[in-house]
Amino acid sequence: MNGEKKDMADACSKVGNNAVQVVAETSKPITPKKVKPVAGNGSTPDPLPDIKSARSLIESKLALPAQVVHGLLHRGSKMVLGGGSKSYKTWVLQDLALSVANGLLWWGMKTNKGRVLYINFEIQEGFFAARLNQIAKAKVLDTVGFDDLDVWTLRGYCADLAELMPTIIERVKTRTYDLIIVDPIYKGMGARDENKAGDINSMLNEIERLAVESGAAVAFGAHFSKGNQAAKESIDRISGSGVFARDPDSILVMTKHENADTYTIEATLRNFKPIEPFCVRWAFPLMVPDANLDPDKLKTPGNKIKKFIAHDLIKALGYQKLMTKEWETKARTETGMGERTFAKLKKEILEAEQPEVVKVEDNQWAVARNLSLDDRQAQHKSKHEEAGAEVQ
Repeated sequence: MNGEKKDMADACSKVGNNAVQVVAETSKPITPKKVKPVAGNGSTPDPLPDIKSARSLIESKLALPAQVVHGLLHRGSKMVLGGGSKSYKTWVLQDLALSVANGLLWWGMKTNKGRVLYINFEIQEGFFAARLNQIAKAKVLDTVGFDDLDVWTLRGYCADLAELMPTIIERVKTRTYDLIIVDPIYKGMGARDENKAGDINSMLNEIERLAVESGAAVAFGAHFSKGNQAAKESIDRISGSGVFARDPDSILVMTKHENADTYTIEATLRNFKPIEPFCVRWAFPLMVPDANLDPDKLKTPGNKIKKFIAHDLIKALGYQKLMTKEWETKARTETGMGERTFAKLKKEILEAEQPEVVKVEDNQWAVARNLSLDDRQAQHKSKHEEAGAEVQ
């Protein structure tokens, strides 16, 4: 990794007004593909692929690219995650990176374990590392969980993607990546105008070039335009040119829900069957799916965000194991909610299809994902014993 940083640092060491020029002058050119001569005119090179008959195309039985996230994203495809400012998009993309690197579920969707590169244009390395540690702990990963995830921090080296791309592609070709995340995409706009279709189209062509040359899926985040988004079609909420809503193969849009720190996820997919909208909510340091919420209830100017939600009770438990009264007292002290609200939210949590809070011992509660392995195994055994008793 030190050598990788040095190469880009050498290419961008004179960062400032001359950053784009320095990268362009020092980047290695990409070796062009070998091409066949155009029939009938000797050795004139033709950079385009041959025309094929539909019959030969079908009979060739081309293998489809492997899925990176099942039902959502293939290798060689592009995905955009759209959301408002400060909507945890980087946290979500870091979660995606660790999930793919370890073959774990991401928002309930299966992933194929593969190597991931996270190109970080924005977060200082120390903070980026701290976030990864927090996410890994929440996903119960040890240090081995980082082995198939590479991070390339280019904060301070940002320039037009057209100028950076030769260096990026040259570097990623040294390893086989299944997923490359570019975050955030606006750092590669250069002098482009996000409202001009031609400008955005040329930038996304660079993303496509990266996907084609590397064979990896490429994901990036994009921000919403200002104002309330509920009245717009999901793909029209992303700021700037409509190219953002037409070019990517997979589009995920995070729109504020009427509940606090909760979002409705809507997907527009080119190569997969539709995914029904669903909700996720912020449970630091992860965005977790919540099947109990109605994805149609978006935040609008007329409706108020609910003051207390189930997540407030889960947050109050934290990493502790508490008796019911202790849990209620802590939740009421930290949030100001009343006794009836506590009882209502506790019932909502426990009646969920996959409850996040579980009973550890008699009248003692804990957040399931924060239990130790021994606690989880004991709880699993207890559930099986209870199920056996019911059958008898």
